[in-house]
Amino acid sequence: MIKGVVLTDFMSYENSYVPLEPGLNLICGPNGAGKSSILLGIAVVLGQAYTERSKRLSDLVRWGTEEARITMILDNAGTNRPFPHFHTDLVTVTRVLKKNGTYYYLLQNKPAAKSAITDVFTALGLNPDNILVIMHQFMVGRFAAVSPQDKLKMLEEAVGFQSYRE
Repeated sequence: MIKGVVLTDFMSYENSYVPLEPGLNLICGPNGAGKSSILLGIAVVLGQAYTERSKRLSDLVRWGTEEARITMILDNAGTNRPFPHFHTDLVTVTRVLKKNGTYYYLLQNKPAAKSAITDVFTALGLNPDNILVIMHQFMVGRFAAVSPQDKLKMLEEAVGFQSYRE
């Protein structure tokens, strides 16, 4: 579903494109290379407001710049389009983080409400608050502390079985 991620002035990235393929994608590199930053960028676009790396999203803006942009390129092809009002096979969702602490979303480079974006992601099973969707650095300990019942609920949500419980 996610075809790629573009990171612009986000953490240590000045301007990078990370292509993603269907199935398992492995991101390898030495410590400090930015592997966790890629996952964190995806989580921020999905709507995450608090990160393990910082208390404020503005702290994720690359030093010396005024704003960061994280863009996810999404597959919108087929009959069940996540964004049916766009008749294109690819859709971009961008979250812009400003150094002054403000942020906003762009959908196909036009302003969009956060709720409109996160509602689509939630319908697709991409809840950023479910740590099984994206488990980045320092989250393993947090997951270990969750009750078995809550772990089961997170797993059901992550694999799309939540509606069966309801």
